[in-house]
Amino acid sequence: MAESRLRRASWLTATAALLLLAAPSMAAAGDAVDVVDADASAAPGLAVPLHEAIYHASVRRVPVRAGLRLEKQDNRLFTYRSWVEPRGMLGFIRRELSEVSLMMLDGEGAILPISYRKRDELSGRDSDMRFDHAGGKVHIDYRGEQNTVDWEPGIYDLLSLRLVIAHDFARGALQEVYRVVDDRGRVEEVDVEIAGHETLSTQLGELETVRLEYRNRRRDRLFKLWIAPEMDAALVRLEQYEGGRLRGSLNIVEYRRL
Repeated sequence: MAESRLRRASWLTATAALLLLAAPSMAAAGDAVDVVDADASAAPGLAVPLHEAIYHASVRRVPVRAGLRLEKQDNRLFTYRSWVEPRGMLGFIRRELSEVSLMMLDGEGAILPISYRKRDELSGRDSDMRFDHAGGKVHIDYRGEQNTVDWEPGIYDLLSLRLVIAHDFARGALQEVYRVVDDRGRVEEVDVEIAGHETLSTQLGELETVRLEYRNRRRDRLFKLWIAPEMDAALVRLEQYEGGRLRGSLNIVEYRRL
């Protein structure tokens, strides 16, 4: 029964991967926020500093813990990792969902995906992607089945898209539409808009936030994200709605620069 309930959390990596706008420099509650020179901690060409963030989430009433980690491989190569694991009464079950995306910066500072890997210990839905820039293809292995789809700049895997949106927002260059390819080879468009400004009380203090909303064009899913511009566009809260009903929420609990 416990494993059956955990499988319902497997949507978190597939959908929140579009949403967890990792961005950084969050102060602990009551601490002063220092102004940091972006060049001192940001990766070359990236508007998002190298970091690790921890979130607590509720997915259909199942408590989970999620993490993000952005690391530099060299001046142009970066890895972005995410993981989701049960917590609370289900924390004794040592299974998780994990993703890793390898990316590079081109000569103009744009992010290009190179590869993506997902390991799903909850449901066995493993997938791998390899982006062939020269050939204009994405090679996909999903649960042992191979597929190839067309690719061009501006199409991302679920994890690299997460970083691209954070990068664009921090630079003041947020686009209205983004494209993503999933592990079944479907290329979808996601509409993004700035929906308002709100003050939120969080474990990291009271923050002035901007609320972003976007909807998957193919599915009836609405996502709301609250981010803190004065703290390098850090994600504060995330909510997912299906058919007008709240299906999951996510809140930041820890943050540190690497």
